[in-house]
Amino acid sequence: MKESTIATKFMIAILCLGVAAYLAVYFFRGWEEDLVTTYAYSYSLDVGQEAAGILVRAEIPLTGSGGYMDQIVGEGAKAAKGDPVVLLYSDPSALTTRQSIRSLEAEIEQLQYAQSDHSQNADAARLDAQVISSIVSLRSLTARGDLTLLEDSALNLRSMVFRRDYSYGSAEAAGQLSQLIADKQSQLAELNRSLNQVSTTVYAPTSGVFSAGVDGWEQVVTPAMLDELTGDGLIALLSEKHSPDSLAVGKLVTDSTWYFAALLEGTNTGLQSGRTYTLTFSGDYFGQINMTLDRISLEGERTLAIFSCRSHLADTAMLRVQTVDVVVQQLEGIRIPRKALRVITEEVTDEDTGASSQVNRYGVFSVVSSQAEWQEVEVLYTDDTYYLVRPVNQDAAKRLRPGDEIILNSSGIYNGKVVR
Repeated sequence: MKESTIATKFMIAILCLGVAAYLAVYFFRGWEEDLVTTYAYSYSLDVGQEAAGILVRAEIPLTGSGGYMDQIVGEGAKAAKGDPVVLLYSDPSALTTRQSIRSLEAEIEQLQYAQSDHSQNADAARLDAQVISSIVSLRSLTARGDLTLLEDSALNLRSMVFRRDYSYGSAEAAGQLSQLIADKQSQLAELNRSLNQVSTTVYAPTSGVFSAGVDGWEQVVTPAMLDELTGDGLIALLSEKHSPDSLAVGKLVTDSTWYFAALLEGTNTGLQSGRTYTLTFSGDYFGQINMTLDRISLEGERTLAIFSCRSHLADTAMLRVQTVDVVVQQLEGIRIPRKALRVITEEVTDEDTGASSQVNRYGVFSVVSSQAEWQEVEVLYTDDTYYLVRPVNQDAAKRLRPGDEIILNSSGIYNGKVVR
């Protein structure tokens, strides 16, 4: 009787342990992560290499004496030979005089327009719209903090208001326009005479693109020296410091072709002479410029590259020593998260030698209907968070495509497994 009781208790204990194990597995599976997927998508990538270099142009520095400068030609604008480009003043009050001259010239122009216009009533409505448009433009500039066009915009608004007042003026006021124009022209002539006494004009010695950015490199680096430039020579140039002439007031770029001499680390850069590459600027100028590789020289563990360009001269006229990214290769493929890539190691035997070796195959599992399907891929680029891949067989009917749903969690996954 006693032995029967012990056996019964033993069987009950085993049964309880089995039930507990079953419940534990049940609850564990209940807390397991469900299927985690994402979508693959097309992605293009510029693979570049950083390069330090210097911009080289055919330049003529402009000099003159005078404590205060006023540009006649804007930054990056073209000037013909003999054109006035800069006004130099010995008196600081001349700048105020110059501003008064500009305002007077604008007023005279508007007065002459009002005098010659015989459709003032019809013109008034249009002027109202122009005044509102000028106010909106001025408000937009100040909101963005863009002060480059603020002076011109304010002057334009003043002119519009001035013109509008005379459009609504009486016949008597309109009849006095001729005398008012004569008075203002007299004031303008007097201001010009006083300005000429304290100003000096700098003229363009030849045609070119004007820039106020003078850095002292104008006569140091020239296009003529590029044929003899070496990597060591460029390193020496990049370590130099130059200051502009104290009398410098600007420069003229006399050739539309400019150059960028760059130094890249390593000799296996993939660059080829004669091809066009994209250079990405991200310092003083932000943008991408397509440039032609004129010359490439492999020197030790460095590569010297000379690029040329006939566009973006006005944008880059003030740049000199720069660090850029040279886009060597443009890749297009399918972007997937790092978790999605799987590696399968296979044992491969050479039929001729009989030697065996291990080969890694890369791929992802995509969801097709309700099953997991293996898609073999080739890795094009590796990043900290993603891979750029493409199908090994791009003509296969079953291959990874942009928009495919791919599986991220890998527990017990295999080809053909029902996942939904």
